[in-house]
Amino acid sequence: MAVTKVHQREIVEVPFDLPDGRVLPHMALVLSRDAIQDYEDGMFYAVLISSKNHYPELTIPIQQDWLSKPLSKRSYFITHIVKDFNVADVMNRYNNYLRNDIFEDILRRIVLNVTDISI
Repeated sequence: MAVTKVHQREIVEVPFDLPDGRVLPHMALVLSRDAIQDYEDGMFYAVLISSKNHYPELTIPIQQDWLSKPLSKRSYFITHIVKDFNVADVMNRYNNYLRNDIFEDILRRIVLNVTDISI
C-alpha cells in the first residue's frame, strides 16, 4: 500500500543520499509538522538514523525508552544529515514514534549542531 501521509515524530524508512554519494535505505525521524505535506504536495523533512557513530559530537544516542517501540540495534540520530523527502519516497513505516518531550530536545540539538545557534 502506498504511503499517503507521515507524521511528525514518526520513524520511517527512506532512501538517504549519503555524503559519499551512495543512496541507502535508512530509518529516519520525521521532523516537519504534518501540514507541510499539504502545502508542498507530500514533502517532509527527516533526520537520518544510523547504527554507525562516525562523528560522536554530531550524533545523539537513541535511548529505547524514548520510542513507542524499541529498535533492533543501537542507533543514533545523525544530527547534521537532514533531508527533504516526499511521502512517495517512504519505503517502510514502523508505527513507531519518538516521545513528544524528547522530540523537542532532539530538535533543539539538531538546530544547535547544524547552525551553532541555541533555540
